Amino acid sequence: MADIRKAAFKEKFIKNLDFSDFKVAVSGVIVKILEEGFLLGDGSGEVYVNTSRMENQPINKEQENVKVFGRITPYESGIELQADIVRNLEGVDMDALKRIKEAFL
Repeated sequence: MADIRKAAFKEKFIKNLDFSDFKVAVSGVIVKILEEGFLLGDGSGEVYVNTSRMENQPINKEQENVKVFGRITPYESGIELQADIVRNLEGVDMDALKRIKEAFL
């Protein structure tokens, strides 16, 4: 049996996140900074990203484009993304990235 902890992060759109996924990568814009995390939107939906367990918490700001690598966990009536890595996507053409993802996902 494969060790799920060693599985690769699977690129997803927010609208397609569900509990059958474990490790995912999601790109989008920070919609709102919240306590212990932020709300991330990618045009298909929004998800709460919890950064409280990260050793080196990123300093992010609203409207910043980021890519989050994390794990799906239950959150209130839906899901949240427990962040392992948050990378700034400054300078990346987000429209082009979205078109590429739509073509391959």
